[in-house]
Amino acid sequence: MPEILTLTTPLVIPDRTTYRVYRLVLDWQAQVIQVTVRGSDNVEVFAEYTGTDAVSLMTTLNTANMSTSSLHKRTLQKLVTDGKLPAGTVSGTPE
Repeated sequence: MPEILTLTTPLVIPDRTTYRVYRLVLDWQAQVIQVTVRGSDNVEVFAEYTGTDAVSLMTTLNTANMSTSSLHKRTLQKLVTDGKLPAGTVSGTPE
């Protein structure tokens, strides 16, 4: 077994109670969507969609009526639906 460091005092990780969209990359040419969200503890979580899944999502976004649901809300809901973020409720006002 490889060496490990056992901490004298365990790290106490702060609670993470929310996520916000931090970066959203829609790359049609490469057929990639990259999403970075930042938790309330400032830890970033990365998710990616590629190939036909990415193109299908980008096409849906391109033709979506954003007056009923914002891009950030749709993004967070999709990440939850796909299991890339834990369950929760999206709230707040779009910026």
